[in-house]
Amino acid sequence: MKRILLFIAIWGSVATAQAQYPMGPGAAPKPKVTGRITALILDSLTKKPIDYASVALTKGPTNKSVNGGVSDDKGKVVLQNIAPDTYSFAVGFLGYKTKLITVKTSPERPDANLGTIYISPTESSLKEVAIVGQKAMIENKVDKLVYNAENDITNAGGDASDVMRKVPMLSVDMNGNIQLRGSSVRVLINGKPSGTMANSVADALKMIPAEQIKSVEVITSPSAKYDAEGSGGIINIITKKSSAEGTSGSVNTSAGTRSNTGAFNLNVKSGRLAVTTNLGVNHAYPQSSRIDNFNSSTINGATNTVSQSGFSKWSRVGYNGSAGLDYDLNGYNNFSTNVKFNSFSNGGPGSSDILVNQVLSRNIRDMDMGFNNVDWTADYRKTSKREGEEFSISGQLTSGRNTSDFSNEFISANL
Repeated sequence: MKRILLFIAIWGSVATAQAQYPMGPGAAPKPKVTGRITALILDSLTKKPIDYASVALTKGPTNKSVNGGVSDDKGKVVLQNIAPDTYSFAVGFLGYKTKLITVKTSPERPDANLGTIYISPTESSLKEVAIVGQKAMIENKVDKLVYNAENDITNAGGDASDVMRKVPMLSVDMNGNIQLRGSSVRVLINGKPSGTMANSVADALKMIPAEQIKSVEVITSPSAKYDAEGSGGIINIITKKSSAEGTSGSVNTSAGTRSNTGAFNLNVKSGRLAVTTNLGVNHAYPQSSRIDNFNSSTINGATNTVSQSGFSKWSRVGYNGSAGLDYDLNGYNNFSTNVKFNSFSNGGPGSSDILVNQVLSRNIRDMDMGFNNVDWTADYRKTSKREGEEFSISGQLTSGRNTSDFSNEFISANL
């Protein structure tokens, strides 16, 4: 009987132990405890919340990333499922210094509230940023086509006729004559006619350095603002005019085996007053040409022979300059005046030997043709707060003179 009672007691003790350790001493450990880390991110100067501040949680000497996030619009950030350990808590935002905080959690205290974290703006500030826009080379507008010559660096060292060859819709022949769609055109300078163009457009364009041209407007359907002259349309050459405060200038020269060009520009602006002046020079080396001609004819048995041998040596020189004044009376009233002068001459000596039936004679000649022109303009312009509303009065005085000097000497063997 005692043995039975002892067996029952031992069996009860074993059952109780199994209830406490169902799988025995080698059973799996309890599940790991995770917590969360919270913080409030504020600006150290304004004490206002910083939203979208970046937060990174790293661990160990390799700074392995464990978790991360961004703050909400109230500056609060919450990182979930963080196992107990020691971490580095980094807070950063564009324009602010990064702040590092060491965080330690444990199984007994898995949650960590870091409270308020202040981050300060960086002391260095960005330098001034200049955004520069550039017009397209060709602009198609409602009433005209615009070629912005100042944006084309290949125009350097040339003259106005070289610029015209690059303008769409225009054709320029070897002598510098311009046509628009096969018809004649009227050439204006800054929207006004010039007495220089009235003599010879081709020669006048050779006197204007390319560096002085800002843009060229091709107007195929002129409005009532322009005269009806020029069946093909109007070409308006806009010269450069500086609006920058202070003094600026430029000098450009080019030399070649056939011609030399030079251009000088000076602009001074102080407050509402602006003064502009420029000078251009074009000089072509003397070009020699030679003519040899022989003619023989027999009439009624008599033979007549005429031979001619001659040369000519022509050169060309031109000057172009202007001086202008521009004054803003106020924000809506402006007065401007400009004086422009041009001087051009070409010509040179020449001679020919004429042999008629073995009788020699000589013709010696010298020719110089040129023109001088002065244009004076005055303009008053009044604008208003309404865009596109403008009232203007313009006046122009032109004075020009064409010159032609010619000498001829004929020497005959019989005289």
